[in-house]
Amino acid sequence: MEAINISQVNMSYNGHKVLDAVNTKIEPGKVVALLGRNGAGKTTLLNILNGSLRPVSGNAAVLGIDPEQNAAMLRQSCVLVSEECHLYPWMTPAVLARTFAPMYPTWNQALYEKTLAGFAIAADQKIATFSKGTKRKLQLAFALATEPRVLLLDEPVGGVDAVAREEILNSLIESLVEKGVTVVLSSHELNDISGVCDHVLILSGGRFVIDCSKDDLAASVRKITVQLENAVETLPTHPAILAVRANGAELELVVRDCQQEELARILANFRVKSQTSSGMTLEELFKAITRHEKN
Repeated sequence: MEAINISQVNMSYNGHKVLDAVNTKIEPGKVVALLGRNGAGKTTLLNILNGSLRPVSGNAAVLGIDPEQNAAMLRQSCVLVSEECHLYPWMTPAVLARTFAPMYPTWNQALYEKTLAGFAIAADQKIATFSKGTKRKLQLAFALATEPRVLLLDEPVGGVDAVAREEILNSLIESLVEKGVTVVLSSHELNDISGVCDHVLILSGGRFVIDCSKDDLAASVRKITVQLENAVETLPTHPAILAVRANGAELELVVRDCQQEELARILANFRVKSQTSSGMTLEELFKAITRHEKN
């Protein structure tokens, strides 16, 4: 059984379609990078998976549970750490645990205390005195202590300094992977998450334009830079083209699963002087796709 199964999910706000017949399946134990521009629908999708939002149409299942029908049951096994820090400022981490731990049958107090110590968080200090980074770490410590099978992270390192980001991502993700927890991680810190994820989802235009393993992505995507004899007048179109842009007589294509013969057909109507091919980092690919979407 898949950890997450999304089928034909649609979501709109005030007539604007945010998610357009979105489909994907995520296997248990995967660490998934969920990427997209601001407003692309990442947070909306995570809230649908958590049962906080109801899609206009379509179905989503987490661990075989329909979030819309059984949100309370789902929260025993699936936890969302949102970008907003919804913590009571007058509480301490110890009071937070005593208040809310009874809601989680799998609560692990020893793990909570260990994680707090690892993050150098004082259990008896009021949350009101914490920095944004410390509050984010506290949210994660609480989420881990619930022993979830699926963890949804919405910008978990947003506004956090580089040292804290490394603590949160590297040590946290490693421990979760060892336990077989499925993690869906939405973040703008592409350099950080590219090192911990093994599957990539990129939302653009309401759909997943990328949905594959990080290794497959690295092997199948290339940037083709073409020098032409004349300035580009019309941009080429083809299913293999993920993004394209022109600057005078230079044409830059981002292609996926495109063999040399197919590339020759794409460029058949252009007077090519030279061309080069190179791989792309996840950040470079994301920027190219989202720039293409904006244009």
